[in-house]
Amino acid sequence: MSTALPRDYHTLLERTLNDNFLPHLPPLLDASKPMDEQYRKNLSRAFGAFALHRICDINPTSAAKSVVDDFDDCGVDAVYYLARTETLYLIQSKIKMSEQFQLADALKFTQGIRKLISLDFTGFNQNVQNRLTEIEDALENCSHIQLLVAHTGSGISNHAREAIDNFIRDDHGEDRLVDKPIDYDAIRVVQDLQEANAYKKIDTEIWIQKCSSVTDPRATYFGLIPLSELVKLHQKHGKALYAKNIRTFLGQKTDVNVSIRQTLSANPKEFLYLNNGVAALCQDVEQKGSNRLHKGGKKFKVRGFSIINGAQTIASAAQLLEDNSKADISAARVSFTLIKASDSDEFGKSVTRARNHQNPVTLSHFVALDDEQERLRRELAHLDIHYAYKAEASDNKSDPMRIGVDEAAQALALFHPDPRFVIWLKKEPSRLLDMNTEQYKTLFSATLSAIKLANAVQFLRYVQCRMTTEVRAASGQERLTYKHGNHAIGWVLAKRVANECSGARLFDEGKLRDGIGVAFDQLRQTVWAVTGNRINITFKGPLALYRNQTETIPLLDSIIIQHYNLGADPVVAIKKNQQTVGQAYPKDLFEYLIAKAPQIGSLT
Repeated sequence: MSTALPRDYHTLLERTLNDNFLPHLPPLLDASKPMDEQYRKNLSRAFGAFALHRICDINPTSAAKSVVDDFDDCGVDAVYYLARTETLYLIQSKIKMSEQFQLADALKFTQGIRKLISLDFTGFNQNVQNRLTEIEDALENCSHIQLLVAHTGSGISNHAREAIDNFIRDDHGEDRLVDKPIDYDAIRVVQDLQEANAYKKIDTEIWIQKCSSVTDPRATYFGLIPLSELVKLHQKHGKALYAKNIRTFLGQKTDVNVSIRQTLSANPKEFLYLNNGVAALCQDVEQKGSNRLHKGGKKFKVRGFSIINGAQTIASAAQLLEDNSKADISAARVSFTLIKASDSDEFGKSVTRARNHQNPVTLSHFVALDDEQERLRRELAHLDIHYAYKAEASDNKSDPMRIGVDEAAQALALFHPDPRFVIWLKKEPSRLLDMNTEQYKTLFSATLSAIKLANAVQFLRYVQCRMTTEVRAASGQERLTYKHGNHAIGWVLAKRVANECSGARLFDEGKLRDGIGVAFDQLRQTVWAVTGNRINITFKGPLALYRNQTETIPLLDSIIIQHYNLGADPVVAIKKNQQTVGQAYPKDLFEYLIAKAPQIGSLT
């Protein structure tokens, strides 16, 4: 049995359908139905358009206008003729969380198709009647008739699949039916949602002057290239030009980028000697010839082109031209290296990592080479959230719809069951963004959903805002407790919203604020009481208590037991007395305590 569409992806799909397809659908013919029923119907109609959009590579508006689905449609939900392949697509779509595409759905679909191919339009709704001439022409001119079943449930039932196959083989006088229907299932929906916000692949032509090359062990070309030609690519493709780089443009105020602009303005002819050059990867490269007009350069046709080193050079030059229409960089050239490497080749990432060590970078910059980060960026884009996992220019403005990778790591750490994350957040936060550490790998796993990440960040921001207020209002050791115990408070409270955070819906800001406000205040008071008591016993300050595992772990279990009201739980006493050799912390105890966290609901 196929797997149904995961709930978090169902939310991403619904957002996409609402934003890009629903506004372009033909109005429902029966507006007397309840609003929630009309909405569900429109989602199903839009889903058929989404499938058509992805399979036929047509724009969302055209796909939506192909929909004929209504409360009475004779089983055919969309009709579209793709002229370039002379193929008529007939679609039925079902957007249901788990239910299979059933026999009844298949029979209704095939009966409607039988009527269409025999040009019998009786019983079809007004959406079909309005397009009679168009549909008749398509049936007359098409070379292929392709059936498409789009569904989000747990597959097509065996009986339904058999009914469709039998219809195609049936003696209905139509030999243009493609022998296999397209099964647009949950797997393809997930793939297409992820690909929808991918940077477009760049296929282009470039001229390399003074070109030389090697073929072993990899096809690589070296030479010079006018900086203005690379600027044109930047102006045309934007961030897509740097899709495989660890950084985009860092802004014109960095020391390096100021120097680039100054050199280009004052002495562009000398730029070649003062710049480290530009390196690029491509999936495929083909030499096409040479031309004297290009100073003896060689022309190359490249596919999947991406700058991996030199983003600051190109973007700074582009910004200079944008700011100063009289600037002339035509004399500026850069040394250029073009390396052929496939998308699935880890070599490309190795080259990117090595070449970018030449400029000041931090370990966190290299998370840009992690495919999971790009997946999250694409999925968050469906929620209108900009995920900045690459270093980029900042306008110093707070944008609630922007999430930085450092903020993401901190938020996810609060929801991790390992209490040592409280210490790492305070003492060694760089661990969380070092791709080689287990901490990074466990936070940014392949199972992390965009919705969980967005919810975790929203929770983190609430806690940070509240802690800032409490720090300002308190004094003495209490103030220091809130300042240095902030991660402990967030970590303990996060366990109470874990179920909602991992759900399929985004937190509602108002519901989150109202839902956890009282619990936050109760927890804050508990943290101060437990910490204050420990200060009196050890004569250590809050900073020392929350930076040292020997002190922090016992503090956390005391705070949890009080805040979760587990003081009378007999299992807690047993777990506290258990000692397992080799464990870095009392894992069994904390697993039990976390499992007992009273969940706060209704936050979405």
